[in-house]
Amino acid sequence: MAALFLLNSLTIGGSERKIVRVANALRQAGHDIHLAYLSAPHTLRAELDPELPAIHLNRSGKFSLAAVSRLKRYIIAQNISHVACVNLYPLLYAKAVAWQLGKRAPIISSLVNTTDFHSLKDELQMLLYAPLLRRTASVVFGCRLQQQQWCARYGLAAASSRVIYNGVDQSHFNPEAVTQTREQLRRLYGLPADAFITIIVGQLRPEKRQTDLIRALAAVASRGQQVHALVVGEGVCRGEIERCIVDLGVRDSVHLMGVRADVRPFLMAADVFVLSSTAVETFSNAALEAMAMGLPVVLSRVGGAAEMVEAGRNGFLFSPGNVDELAGHIAALAGDRDLTRKMGVAATNRIRDSFSFTKMLGEYRSLLFPRASNFMPSVEKESVRAYRPLTGSQADR
Repeated sequence: MAALFLLNSLTIGGSERKIVRVANALRQAGHDIHLAYLSAPHTLRAELDPELPAIHLNRSGKFSLAAVSRLKRYIIAQNISHVACVNLYPLLYAKAVAWQLGKRAPIISSLVNTTDFHSLKDELQMLLYAPLLRRTASVVFGCRLQQQQWCARYGLAAASSRVIYNGVDQSHFNPEAVTQTREQLRRLYGLPADAFITIIVGQLRPEKRQTDLIRALAAVASRGQQVHALVVGEGVCRGEIERCIVDLGVRDSVHLMGVRADVRPFLMAADVFVLSSTAVETFSNAALEAMAMGLPVVLSRVGGAAEMVEAGRNGFLFSPGNVDELAGHIAALAGDRDLTRKMGVAATNRIRDSFSFTKMLGEYRSLLFPRASNFMPSVEKESVRAYRPLTGSQADR
């Protein structure tokens, strides 16, 4: 059996990076796995295992018949039995090939990474995608809430869908994998040794709402507690964030760190991870990675946050956009370092028990290669090979 992941591009994004890691690990375990992508950029190509076959389909225009033809030829030549489409647009191409091949068509599954649409254009496109999803062998969702919403909203059969949670490779996201100590990192970044530090990782986009964290820090400061924030990432909202910092008078306690290829040192220097998004998030890789590094998390209640966090045990949840609620959770942790440490331990255990890379990999293996033998437990150790330094950002999660 041979399987193919079909992506729109190899840009640096949460779903793209995850699929590259999964494909690498499956290939290393001996599975006949392939990868195809429709368009540039090719940024993540440097992270592909050298033994993983990958093809650029050179899409041009809104819908490329030439790319369909290239995909069809590749599927036939490589005897591909299962095509897994990452996000919705690649599904158009897989379905076009399946229509041409008829009974010889491979099984098609679709990996959906969006929970809610926030533009009329995106919602209208579901008039095209929903019927295709209803005729797809398996639809894979990133969390239970997303599965329930999409099955109800678009008439998808729950029986032909499944949930595969994101997983973290704890051999990579582990404090012991960072060579410097917490104290050394704080000195390196010019941070106070005894400060309570929050961290937020993500592209500086409107829906990420980093300004809510900054407002929360100002509110905590007004109560007499000094809290710092590391903002990791770049994007269109940087100017707005800089103005917010100046307007609220928190220039000494908010640190814009820019794009970072490796976020682990910054996570290790911090005390708590915050996700203030008001939309888009399905099951945040950034939050999972922070938990693996031993941080409690304070997450806005969007997507599958409530499926990730055991509130009061390994973190807190707050209503999206509710700055007072966010500030209250930060103040509670800043005022009780023992609680923060205990929650951090619980967060790491939660990753180990429920959201490991090995567990996620086994789920993808059972989707693509259902008749294969039991999954090799050594793959998680080998999967660290997929982590190669890039000059880009890990922030699009």
